[in-house]
Amino acid sequence: TNECHRYMGKYVVGGASGSINMSASLAPDYIQYNHPGSHYQWVGMLYVDPKTKKGAFYNEDYGFWSRPGVAKIPTSRPLKTNLGGSHWEKRMWSAEGSKVLANTQKYMERGCK
Repeated sequence: TNECHRYMGKYVVGGASGSINMSASLAPDYIQYNHPGSHYQWVGMLYVDPKTKKGAFYNEDYGFWSRPGVAKIPTSRPLKTNLGGSHWEKRMWSAEGSKVLANTQKYMERGCK
């Protein structure tokens, strides 16, 4: 999981030093992203307020915000983002999987040190 997380960072929305990637907890067999927006970004579909049908509101003094306590609902509209993208683990495996496997093999050959 350490090796996967290391390579996956550049595919996560916001990049390796972004708040979603930095929120990750690594376990022996999975990586959990604990940022409030991580699932939303991973799915890659716009979620909206069920009443207003808006993804968020904007105020120059405050920034983006949503109605407190209101669970958003998914739409069929893809998110528009220029940072990373959805399903980052699949994109990482397609592009970096051979490196992850080679590095893991070397780690095992060193006696897991």
